[in-house]
Amino acid sequence: MDRSTRLAPALGGLSVVVLAASAFLLGMRRIDGATFELFDAVDLFLIAAMMTAVAVLARLLGDRRRLASRTRRVQEALERTELQLAEAGSRYRMLVEHVPAAVYIDMADADVSDGGRLAYMSPQIQGILGYRPEEFVTDPELWPSRIHPDDRELAIAAYVDHWQSGRPLRAEYRMISRDGTEVWVRDEAFRMPEETLTGKAVSQGLLVDTTDRKRLEAQLLHDALHDPLTGLANRVLFRDHVERALARRRRGRTSVAVLFLDLDDFKTINDSLGHGAGDRVLVEVARRLTDAIRAEDVPARQHGDEFTILLSRVRGVEEAVAFAERLLEILREPIRLGVREVVMGGSIGIALAGGRETVADDLLAHADAAMYAAKAAGKGRYAVFDGSMRVRAWSRLEMEADARFNRRSLDERSEPDSLREAG
Repeated sequence: MDRSTRLAPALGGLSVVVLAASAFLLGMRRIDGATFELFDAVDLFLIAAMMTAVAVLARLLGDRRRLASRTRRVQEALERTELQLAEAGSRYRMLVEHVPAAVYIDMADADVSDGGRLAYMSPQIQGILGYRPEEFVTDPELWPSRIHPDDRELAIAAYVDHWQSGRPLRAEYRMISRDGTEVWVRDEAFRMPEETLTGKAVSQGLLVDTTDRKRLEAQLLHDALHDPLTGLANRVLFRDHVERALARRRRGRTSVAVLFLDLDDFKTINDSLGHGAGDRVLVEVARRLTDAIRAEDVPARQHGDEFTILLSRVRGVEEAVAFAERLLEILREPIRLGVREVVMGGSIGIALAGGRETVADDLLAHADAAMYAAKAAGKGRYAVFDGSMRVRAWSRLEMEADARFNRRSLDERSEPDSLREAG
């Protein structure tokens, strides 16, 4: 409280005392019989006016005290609110800056390639892309320029749709970090209902680094479609390649050939030198197959010591036969296993796609039948499929199916009755 405020009550009290004294003296004059003159009337008027002024002043002083009290309470409440807002802002910033993702605020800007100008980017972006947050804020074209060229068109189209439609942004694409590495990101953003003073729309988003997840998915997919020992395509992937090659053949003038290779006497290697030596032989055979084929051809391991090769573009059976002869020569080259050398042979069956209705399963069955014909003729040679082999091919497939059925029936008979009934 200032000095004038403290003195006001005292002055008001003194005025009341003076007025009371004046009124008392004027009254005594009337008692003494003094005549009531004009000056006495003036005195009474002035006394009344002064008393009214004192009453008003007292009321104003009371109002001022109450107003000062309310002002103090409002000021204290405002200070508490500001402190709470500051604490909340600090907690929010701490959360934003420690979440394992980059948080950003974007403002619509048609002059920028992706339709938005970054107003804020959290520090995590430096760990993801190697750029400081302020670099993206000061240079609006830096962000779209770092999107992978193969993904840029789709990513920017998603941004434009987000700004124009107001729908949430959900996009996954690659970016190029400062050191040139590819980084997969998951980008999700939502339009905020508030508009800025400039009238531009605002969007708040979250950017998550998904590179490790993408690598894991790619590795799992690779493992599901490749042989774990040799790294070659497995049966599932090989069949898909054959189907694709047949589809391309229907649009072109070349043919498709499948070679089915079975290593001769491979069981002897396993029995005499052990399965470790057998695995090394399989890996070396896979390497030689990979080196022998063209870029568009596909080698695969079917199972055990059986391999297949897809020649996706051949002009005729002569070209497929020439490749089989060369492959047999490559296989006969010695394989070193420690201090020993072994020489492997193989039997190869060749099948070419016939009419346009040929499917992958037919081509594989034909090549398999031709391989068994080559092995029956003395091993270390090749055979080209012909119609007379079809019966042998199908009978083998039927025998395998019968064997599986018999094994399943035997397993079922060996189960306790309670388990069969439960199944």
